[in-house]
Amino acid sequence: FGDFWSVDLGDFDAVLISTPAPWHVPMATRCVEEGVPFLVEKPLSVSLEGVERLLRLVEGKAVPCAVGFTRRSVPSFRRFGELLQGGVVGEVKLALFNISQDYPKYRPDYNRIYFARKDMGGGCILDVVSHIVDLAQWYLGKPEDGGALYGKLSFGPEVETEDTAIVFGKFGGKLASIVSNLFQKPYRVDIEMVGEEGNIRYLAEDRDTSRILVARDDSGTWEEVERFQGELQNFYLRQAEEFGKLLEGKPTPLTTLREAADNLRFCLEVKGADSFHQR
Repeated sequence: FGDFWSVDLGDFDAVLISTPAPWHVPMATRCVEEGVPFLVEKPLSVSLEGVERLLRLVEGKAVPCAVGFTRRSVPSFRRFGELLQGGVVGEVKLALFNISQDYPKYRPDYNRIYFARKDMGGGCILDVVSHIVDLAQWYLGKPEDGGALYGKLSFGPEVETEDTAIVFGKFGGKLASIVSNLFQKPYRVDIEMVGEEGNIRYLAEDRDTSRILVARDDSGTWEEVERFQGELQNFYLRQAEEFGKLLEGKPTPLTTLREAADNLRFCLEVKGADSFHQR
């Protein structure tokens, strides 16, 4: 097919929308209007234009759909959430996130793809921090106020977008800080939840192993609760499996359109609230 708009969607059981972000809302809207389930990539869009109409259509027609924040389908992230909900460290008050990596190593074409362009939904905040915002709202609650410092600290002039962001905000009444840079050499996913009875931490210091750790006092001892191996290569497969369950009418942890819209609104607001953007 050379043109999405001429495709007869009635020939398909579902649609996967994995175009650059500016086309997500128009394509998803067509799917809803024709009653076809869909999974759309993140971020939901690059602006809020058309988003509320899409939400009203989805809620009115009850078309099965979800947004592709992959980590909700991954066992280690799900287990981390289960432990939080189970009260392993008491009531969580504060969350600290750091997700950083050597992005050019994994995407050598980073300066020629959507990431390099503002109009395509690129940059650290919409492309990477949005994943962390999704985790924060999954674990803690709806994003509320926030702000950010961000800039291009390392990437060259061919990249229009930021490679680094420090974001802060409230999620379900809890405070959170989010740090991400895309040029550091070590791979790092570090999530720490500060509860009234201890801290729980999700730590991945390489692309193969993730650990969940708990500390209950000031002795410096972190107890390893669980360890997961080899998950990264299966992120998209697990998400596809969850989408299949959604199509069958089964419950899934996938991000709803409403959650993705709240995520987008938060990310756009913190970019707009920035007074110290290194231009």
